[in-house]
Amino acid sequence: MASTQIQCEMCCNEKAVGYCTTCGNVGETCIKLHKTVKVFQTHMVSMNDEKNGNSKVTKRDITEERCKQHPTERTIFLCKIHDSMLCSRCFHSEHLSCFKEVVDLLHEDINIDCDKVITMKSLFNELKAEILFLKDEAEHRQDSYKNNADTCVEKCMELGNRIKHRVDDLTRNFKDGIREIYKENVNTYSHITKTCDEKTKWCENEESKIDDFVDNKMAGRLYLASRHFEKEVSDARFHLKEIKRKHTFKGIEFKENKVILKCVFEDLEEVCEQHEENTGSDDVHANDVVAFITEINKTRRELIALLKKARNELDESEKARLVLEAELKGTKEDLNQVERERAIFQAKFPHVKEHLNWTQPNGTVEVKTSIEYGERIIVLDFTFPDGIQMK
Repeated sequence: MASTQIQCEMCCNEKAVGYCTTCGNVGETCIKLHKTVKVFQTHMVSMNDEKNGNSKVTKRDITEERCKQHPTERTIFLCKIHDSMLCSRCFHSEHLSCFKEVVDLLHEDINIDCDKVITMKSLFNELKAEILFLKDEAEHRQDSYKNNADTCVEKCMELGNRIKHRVDDLTRNFKDGIREIYKENVNTYSHITKTCDEKTKWCENEESKIDDFVDNKMAGRLYLASRHFEKEVSDARFHLKEIKRKHTFKGIEFKENKVILKCVFEDLEEVCEQHEENTGSDDVHANDVVAFITEINKTRRELIALLKKARNELDESEKARLVLEAELKGTKEDLNQVERERAIFQAKFPHVKEHLNWTQPNGTVEVKTSIEYGERIIVLDFTFPDGIQMK
């Protein structure tokens, strides 16, 4: 591994081959200047040691570094506001307003604090321990999730095989049913053709007999044959109709229900779920995670049955509402009719209107009963304070 190339801090154009306690890292040309120029005669210059082709890198404190803007000046100030190292020229030209927040690293009491060093190293050790723990945990999770992924793939394969076997069973049943219907159709064809052949042979035999009777002029036999001819032909036709009725061909048609297939395919997409586990730091509390889990315990058929029942109940409610509405409408019409009759009655008998709200005065009533012509008669005698009586 090659060492870091150190540039000359005076000209910044050459590789540093020596070190000056005043100027810093210097290249070969700048070293010659230190030897020839009078102003550099008092500078302490040392050459880098060459070993195995690698130059020796000189380490210096921050206060010995050179300013990038002013290579002849050292960075001896720290600006806390801008968090940058400054030389005296940078301080007076650009950071004079930061005076209260500028630290002079040469005059401040800045020493190596062993306790602080121990604390810093302790924090680094803790951080490295956390890094190592995180790495080990990641490796463990990687192995665990690899096994989990393999298990999930196996379960998916098993599910696919179960679905395939179920589909094979269903299609096998369909094929068996089709073969059974085809076999029945073959038997039907066999029965029909056998009967047709028998009846055809019978017809040929009977025609041959008739021709023989005619050729041999057997009128008697022809007469006897003609007596039962129509009945035998009728029986043959009836037999043909029975065969046709009992032995019928069954149609075979394979038709896909596209709606059901679409529902099946959509359900297959939801037959299993993929969950992603979110793992975070220990600062994440379980109470901050809200999980909404919906469990569907009803099958599609049960849901359809419930929906149908709800629709029937709505239909019944609608019918009851229509009946009630019709009854209310009839009642309203009856009330309107009564109101119209009342208006007509009041118009015909205006003098009765004056006595409609009349109050009957207090009085007494005497009840008498009698039987006349086989019927019970009840007589009420009213007596009022003014002497008016009526029955």
